[in-house]
Formats: sequence, C-alpha cells, structure tokens
Amino acid sequence: MTSAKWQSDEHEFGVILVVDDDEAWVDACCAMLADLGYRSVRAHTIPEAFAQLANHNVITVIVDYKMPGGDGISLIYALTGRSAVRRRKIFFILATAYPTLDVAVSAIRASVVDLLEKPFTASALNATLLRISAMAAEASPVDSVASQLSAMSSEMQRITALFETNTSAKETGGYHYGRNDIEVDATLVKKLIRAEHSRSRVIGGKLLGDPAWNILLDLLLAALERRKVAVSSACIVAGVATTTALRLVNRMVEDGVLLRMPDENDGRRDFLQIRPDVQAALISYLLDLSRL
Repeated sequence: MTSAKWQSDEHEFGVILVVDDDEAWVDACCAMLADLGYRSVRAHTIPEAFAQLANHNVITVIVDYKMPGGDGISLIYALTGRSAVRRRKIFFILATAYPTLDVAVSAIRASVVDLLEKPFTASALNATLLRISAMAAEASPVDSVASQLSAMSSEMQRITALFETNTSAKETGGYHYGRNDIEVDATLVKKLIRAEHSRSRVIGGKLLGDPAWNILLDLLLAALERRKVAVSSACIVAGVATTTALRLVNRMVEDGVLLRMPDENDGRRDFLQIRPDVQAALISYLLDLSRL
C-alpha cells in the first residue's frame, strides 16, 4: 500500500502500537501492517509503551499476553486509564500463542476487540482492523458503550460454544432477567461484586482496578433490588479517591451512560441509575457471562 492509504486511514487508526518483548515478532507484525497500509510504532517493554502513547496519536494497540514485568491485560488496563484522562478512545487487540478460556475471558473483561492466536495471518489482522474502523465511526460515547457490551455478549457466546461450558444461576431476588434457564438477578450480581473485591485484594487493586465497572455493577444491583443509589454512594463503591470517582461519575453522566436525578426530598443530593439501553446491553452480557 502507499503512504496515501496511510494518510487516508490515519483519522480512523492513528498510529498502531505493537507491544511485545519478542523483537522478531514485532518486526514481522509491523511489516505486516505496512503491507496492509497502516502506520505503526513499537514497544518492547511496558515503560516504552507508555512513552509511545504519550508521543504518538495511538488509536489501536496490538499487545502480547505475556510481557516482562507484567502481562498484556495489565498493560491494557493501564493504557486505558491513561487514554481516558486524555479523552482518547483506544482499541486493543490481544495476541497470544496459547489461547485459553481464562485468557479469553480476561480479554473480554478488558474490552479487547479481538483475541488473535499467534501466528496470525494478514487477512485475520486486517479483518479485526476493519472492525475497529467501524467501531471508531460510531456516533456517540453512549452508543459505543452499549455496542461494546453487545459485542462482548456476542464474543462470550462464541467462546462459550468453543469451550463447551455451561453453568447457571439458581437463586433469584428482586427483578430478574432470564434466557435458556439462566438468570441475571441480585444474587448473581452480588457474586460478581464479591469477585471484584476479592480480585482487588489479591492484586492490590491499583493497576487492575476498574471503578467504572464497580459503579455499573452496584447500580445494576440497586435496580434489581428496587432501591436508589446516591452519587456519594457510587463514589464509595468505585474503589478510588472520591475526587477521582466524582470526575468519573460526571463523565459517565455527560456521555449518557448514567442518568442523574435530583432527590425530591433533599436538594443537596442526587441519585444515579444506568441508562435503560446501556442496562439492557449490560444484562445481555451478564447472561452470557453466567453461561461460562
């Protein structure tokens, strides 16, 4: 491809960052991207990846699952956090030579666009990049959230079929939503919240913490239990500093992911709830997650 192709696609892809400690693989991947007509930069360590993000208009990152001093999932969370501060959306492709169910679920949990098994072909990589192009063209942040959850749900169905596993939630509480004898109810959401707390305790909760996910789970549980959640309560469950959590809540309200409603009995307090279409997409994703 020519540089004209690169220039025409830069508004969609920016620069593609390839991260792997295997220099030969990075060389091959960057050559493949050049043949496909995309610009790329490289990093062999996590600090180098941070530097490339700061110095280039990185929109897409291809990262290896195994990295020195960490792993690809950890790096994805860290880069996502830094891109959020800059209000820049980054799309991730995870590469691994040893795909497993745990790796696949971790990738979905981290909102990875695709999991590619090494060695992958140029056509497989290009197909994923075309998907990213379509995702980048979406109209609004809230549409992106709902579409991402919908895509996660579809990918979870694919992985479930691939690994032929199936579990179901038995207990119910409050409202519940079901499909094929599987329910999303208060009991299931509580289990997910406990799992998040356990994960944070085990790994420290700093690098891999996900305050937005914590807030969404808590608000979904509140909806299932028919209770209201104040902004101050949502900031507490986020698991980060109050000022940071409040900025996140305001951003999610601004983007239309959450709805903020004044307390009719106390003018100093507001309540939060998930926007209905986002909640529907979240429930669909959890229904498929419960099948693993």
